[in-house]
Amino acid sequence: MSPLEALGLPELPADLIRVEEALRSSVAHSDPFLADVAGHLVAAGGKRLRPALTICSAYASSGASSSKHLERSASTDAISGGCSVELVHIGSLYHDDVIDEAETRRGVESVNSRWSNIVAILAGDFLLA
Repeated sequence: MSPLEALGLPELPADLIRVEEALRSSVAHSDPFLADVAGHLVAAGGKRLRPALTICSAYASSGASSSKHLERSASTDAISGGCSVELVHIGSLYHDDVIDEAETRRGVESVNSRWSNIVAILAGDFLLA
């Protein structure tokens, strides 16, 4: 039994994959430069703790009286919520890296270091919007 199964969260890994797909879709854009910059940290990965907590909150508030309700996938709204909180987080990291003059983030070159502070701020704004 996996730790997530022991916690009654067997669907969480599959739901986080759905969040990843939603994140990639959210940063897709017809302008290849904007898509590249906006997707830079999405592609770098991360723990995705915020989406996981959002989805677990949705599981907990589903109104079911037992863990049996956790044997199904999260709702589309929960996935969208998880994606949204992660986009806010990533957008804030773009801004934070400008303030801190960071050279790397998540093991890759930061947006401000790779492109410029202006690009990082505007891309962060795009992600926050």
